[in-house]
Amino acid sequence: MLRLTRLGLGAALLLVLVAVLSVSAEEGTVTYYGQLRLPPTYLRHPDCFEALNDIQPGSVLMYNGQHRFVVPTARDGSFCVYKLPYGTYILQAEYHYFVFPTVRVEVMYRDTGDDQKETFIRTSANDYPVRHLEGSGLDEESPAVIPFSGYHSYYVPRQQMDIVSLLKNPMVIMLLVSVSLMGLMKLFPEEEIRESQKMTREWQKKLVKSVSTDKTGAKLQTITK
Repeated sequence: MLRLTRLGLGAALLLVLVAVLSVSAEEGTVTYYGQLRLPPTYLRHPDCFEALNDIQPGSVLMYNGQHRFVVPTARDGSFCVYKLPYGTYILQAEYHYFVFPTVRVEVMYRDTGDDQKETFIRTSANDYPVRHLEGSGLDEESPAVIPFSGYHSYYVPRQQMDIVSLLKNPMVIMLLVSVSLMGLMKLFPEEEIRESQKMTREWQKKLVKSVSTDKTGAKLQTITK
């Protein structure tokens, strides 16, 4: 009987300890509310009401060195992260083909002046320069607003042909120079070209003879010695 009583007391103490730890863990976390600012025209477009978009319009990833949260977004871009511990996080949002900036979220305490602290969330775009975003992120009435910044370009158009860039190509320049030289050669009379070729051949023959005579003279000198 005494043993059963001890076991019961031990189980009760264990349950109390678990409850205290869970309460303290919940007190050390907050709920973060956010809103992806979508283009107004998209919410009125028929693509917004497709059946495929009802599965999961978008998602939000929040992470740091210790925690990682992935939550879906609603059709209008709103999302909520529950039980978010205090700390600094990086937030990355995905919603169809829209581009959103990388966001830095800081969950911290702030002194109120009467020896009490209140939760404070600072949301800022992690760009240069760093700019703070709208909304406190602490309730649904004032969510942190993440602005829309662009579109994903999955189609890259073919580069159009430009005559100026084509003329700047070195191969094209060499081709044009060679063609122009050939055209200039045709402007000279054929007789002058033949005469110049004849003079060139005679000069080559004289050069070969002079070189051969120099070699024979050098050989004779070595033999006489």
